[in-house]
Amino acid sequence: MFSSPAARCQNSAGDAGFTQVPAYNPYPPGILPPDLDPEIARVQREMRSLFNEALTEWRQVPSPKVTGNPPILQGNGYEVVEVLGKLLNFDLNMSPFRNEGCGFCHMPYVAFSGPIPSVNLTMVAYPGTYHYRANKRTAQRYTYSPDFPVLEYNTTQNAFFGGNFWDARATGYKLQSADSEQAQGPPVCPGEMGFPDTACIALRLTHAVYRPLFEGVWGDSFDIKWPGNSEKICDTPIGAVVLRGSATPIHLSPADRAKANNIYDHWGQSISKYERSPRLSAFSSKFDAFVAGKYTMTPDEMAGYKLFNGKGNCNSCHLDGVSTTLKPGQTDTGADSETRPLFTCFGYANEGLPLNANIALFYQTRADALGYTPIPTASAIGI
Repeated sequence: MFSSPAARCQNSAGDAGFTQVPAYNPYPPGILPPDLDPEIARVQREMRSLFNEALTEWRQVPSPKVTGNPPILQGNGYEVVEVLGKLLNFDLNMSPFRNEGCGFCHMPYVAFSGPIPSVNLTMVAYPGTYHYRANKRTAQRYTYSPDFPVLEYNTTQNAFFGGNFWDARATGYKLQSADSEQAQGPPVCPGEMGFPDTACIALRLTHAVYRPLFEGVWGDSFDIKWPGNSEKICDTPIGAVVLRGSATPIHLSPADRAKANNIYDHWGQSISKYERSPRLSAFSSKFDAFVAGKYTMTPDEMAGYKLFNGKGNCNSCHLDGVSTTLKPGQTDTGADSETRPLFTCFGYANEGLPLNANIALFYQTRADALGYTPIPTASAIGI
């Protein structure tokens, strides 16, 4: 029931561009860049290299030690969670066709955002596990994202602050970490990693070589009674008509569903810990050195900075921990706050930008080979 010809062919084609089935290409000329397939293959090779690098790191660190009541990780606990997050981030098995993981849209050499220049200049969003489904936004950067607070409504300013994703839909309400909940979005997004059920993460981790590390860090139980069709379901991208629109097509008992949900929560928290680590969020810019008194700005830099926190009033929203002097000759009586500058107030604003007709999602108005139609009509947005 869950093994359509399209799904089988794409799965068996591996990294070869899925040439055995018709790719989903409802786009007019110029949306998909001509070098897309070789660039996808390049990023997949890089992900394998980073995944193998993380495996080496895991084998070199001592096993996590959990002591105390309540039990907590001791000694190298932070390090092992970071390594676990890196393994999860670059594991291509975390998608139905085993061809995409979180890192596909978040590579280190581009500040953990999209690594394909031609995609950034054309279709904007990156193709998902089923080529060439795609979403409507470019991937945000990982760096410093764990510092975003839980989404809240400020009644004084009548505005929302916090949350994660470009639109704050990862609120942080459940895990009290907006970044952890952001990591839970792509695995079940039709235009990204594309699993049909969050439990597919637990199923794939059941067979992962680094499962002992996950168990050692979180103590999760993988003793789940999986139905016989679970693998077929997880090999099928979300949205396929054979899934009948269910968000939980794997029929688990309440107890086993709770175990799978627990694993999924720890998936998000592990990736967030990796993103918070100094290897990603290092606070090592020139400005960080300037604030610490270890760097002297050039005259041009200082002129720009005085405009930034002066007449330009930029740092009223792009907070740098320093007070604002709006008028010439005004005396700055503020004291620098003891904070690491992130240049954001964690707020949201509609900039009124015109529609970008190159965004791939706008053209996905017909069904793909699995019967999924991303958007039934684009008439409302003028396409």
